[in-house]
Parts: sequence; structure tokens; C-alpha cells
Amino acid sequence: MIKIYQTKAIFRIEYELILNIKTLRKGWSQEALSRKMGLAENFVGKCESLDQPEKYNLRHLGILKKVFALKSLDDFFPDGIPNDEQIIIRYKKVPKKKADGSDSKLMDNVVVEIVVVDGETKAEVNKQKKKLV
Repeated sequence: MIKIYQTKAIFRIEYELILNIKTLRKGWSQEALSRKMGLAENFVGKCESLDQPEKYNLRHLGILKKVFALKSLDDFFPDGIPNDEQIIIRYKKVPKKKADGSDSKLMDNVVVEIVVVDGETKAEVNKQKKKLV
């Protein structure tokens, strides 16, 4: 049986930002973008990982805007600003593929489901989630 994991509550805008930065950095590794930002090499990997609580913040957006030579912060959201809602992402872990097609020991997170949750703050939603468990 495949184990399903889930994130703590995050805002949809945070998740959409991660997806859009992945698209913007095409051809650049996470480590390369971290270096271009002047941050620790594992920084982008932590922000993009569903397993990690670290996410991009406003200071990072200013840096990323310069790195990608964007004209406006709106350029991070080409499809428009996402709804102001909190989500929990359910995902499974699958082995990354090596160049020869065989399974690596490294794992990728594959989204299974995104659930919209009610609550004014992340803390409120995460407390509710603990009560349900």
C-alpha cells in the first residue's frame, strides 16, 4: 500500500508561487537558483519541498524578481493572483529516475489531492487538524 502524506495548511498563493518559480527556473537546478539568490544551496529545495515548512517570503520575491529580470511581482502569477484560501496538499513519495531510467534513492513528491480548508490563519487550521487526528 502506498503511504499518503499531507502538508500543514498553506495559502494557495504560496503553492502557486512555488509552481511558477519551478517554471521560471527551467534549466536551472534548485542549487543554481539558490546561489543566484545569494542564499544557502539548499534554500530553494527546502522552499519547493512539500515536506519542509520553509516557503518564499516577501524579501525572497524581491531577490527572485531581480534574478529572473521580471518587471513586476505580478509576473510571478501569469494566470492571475490565486484565491485567498488555505489548502492542504496530500502527496505520495516516488523514486526519482536516474538518467538510465532506473529508480534513484532520492524521492519526488507527487501531488495526489489538494483540499481547501476553512480557517482564518494557518495556526487555527493546523490546530483543527490535530484535533481530528
